Amino acid sequence: MAGDIIVLKFGGSVLRSHADVPTAVHEIYRWYRAGWRVVVIAQPTAAGDGAFAAVFGSALDRVGIPARMVDLREVCSSTLLDGSTSRLRVTQLQTSLKLAPVLVLAGLAHDRLCGLPISEPQDSDHFAVYLAHALRANRCRLLKDVDGVYEADPAVAPPSSLQRFSALGYSDALELATTLIQPNTVRLLDRYSARAEVAAIASPYESVIGRFGRTPAQRAAVTPTRVLMLGRGEIGRGIHDRIAAMSEHFTIVGALIRDRCKHAAPSTVLFDSVNAAMNQQPDVVIDALPGLEPAHSLVSHFLERGVSVISANIPLMAELGRKLGGLAARCNAYLKYSAAVGGSAPMLETLRRELHHHDVSSISVVFSGLANQLLDRCAQGIPLNELILNAAGETGAGRLHEELSGAHAVHKLRVLSRHAFGRDPDALRVAALDVEALQRACDGLTENCTLRLVARAWKISHCVFGQLQMETLGKYDPLAQGSPEWNKLLITRSNGQELLIQGRGAGRWPVTEALMADLLDVRFAQLASATFASRFR
Repeated sequence: MAGDIIVLKFGGSVLRSHADVPTAVHEIYRWYRAGWRVVVIAQPTAAGDGAFAAVFGSALDRVGIPARMVDLREVCSSTLLDGSTSRLRVTQLQTSLKLAPVLVLAGLAHDRLCGLPISEPQDSDHFAVYLAHALRANRCRLLKDVDGVYEADPAVAPPSSLQRFSALGYSDALELATTLIQPNTVRLLDRYSARAEVAAIASPYESVIGRFGRTPAQRAAVTPTRVLMLGRGEIGRGIHDRIAAMSEHFTIVGALIRDRCKHAAPSTVLFDSVNAAMNQQPDVVIDALPGLEPAHSLVSHFLERGVSVISANIPLMAELGRKLGGLAARCNAYLKYSAAVGGSAPMLETLRRELHHHDVSSISVVFSGLANQLLDRCAQGIPLNELILNAAGETGAGRLHEELSGAHAVHKLRVLSRHAFGRDPDALRVAALDVEALQRACDGLTENCTLRLVARAWKISHCVFGQLQMETLGKYDPLAQGSPEWNKLLITRSNGQELLIQGRGAGRWPVTEALMADLLDVRFAQLASATFASRFR
């Protein structure tokens, strides 16, 4: 099965209400985009609340994470749990993991599951360890409201005054961690000679319980990351709301806007001057501006100062991304822009991993957007003239022309080509959509086919070629399946193997999710640097 498996268990201390689900989704997404197969166990404070599984499913679909809901009553036998993996239909779960990279397990609220009572929040820790062992998962992460195991209860004394442990043995855990993990869970770990991690959501470190000696963690002062927002449109508001919900990790120092009148009584300091924004002292800048300017001037300014930048600006990254990337490297800053290309589909991350292990021969992409939505509806038999008129009225003639000309898709293809082959296509053919070509394609469409605007790039010898054109795809083609609101990247390796990556594309929540993942990556890297530097003070 492709991809390592991690079991993430969210307990009642981190799932106090439905409002905590989006933060839990950030944790799920960061592991998913890192290439893990994720199994989610959610045990909210209100045990027996079956609506939580539905809320999780809805939240994952909103941001565009391919996930499946699995009712544990269907994969567990009714006999008592004695530690034998035969009590769990492991093959059925493994099959589900092949179909979707994220599984959310429902049915935890029942009185007995596989003979194991899990009506209490910590009982699900025991089941998480059992499940991780049954699936042969690489990691089992128990998510709590503290960031690890301390020498004393952090609820009694401030964590800053206590020693945290990066690793500890089973006997140590029985001595120090009984407020976090029940003794029977630790004993099950000992029985399996297994490991489990105790960690907080959005934390880069953990306390690992296993066959270890008691190992103190490196002390480091952890403060919220200061974030400056550039733009507060639809995407800017989305990322602003999620950052504000994670005040323990981030604080917003201000936001650059165009029209102050559109933002009544804001809780964030607003700037309508580029110079005022440049005078701020953030740790990270989020670029949610459209177009090249003033985004280029601002991004260059902050990178030169060593301030990391996260961008959702695809025109900027396509035209000047290589230059800005070099500037970031010289100034010891990070430049991240996954949201600009793939939305919640982790295209850039997947291509980086592929280049470490495989030789990529070609990439084929269907981007979400107006063009493919029009093609999809046209294939459903809706009159083309009606579609064009409605689209122009809803989005404006300018955006419609940009979509049909392929300019937006070409920007993304150029960035993907750099990550797959090290450079932009040497030759790029673009067949813009026009009404006549669309009409001919619609008229000749057969029942088992659909239309898509497909971007492709491939390497022959030392040359990279690219093209963007409308194609007729069979209904079983991986690029044709599903909604046109989802991005799809098909990577073909030199040995002929294929890998499909997908996720929602344009829209407030998919882009926000990718921005949050980039933001967490930068925060983790900065915390690691600060911890390393503290060793020499």
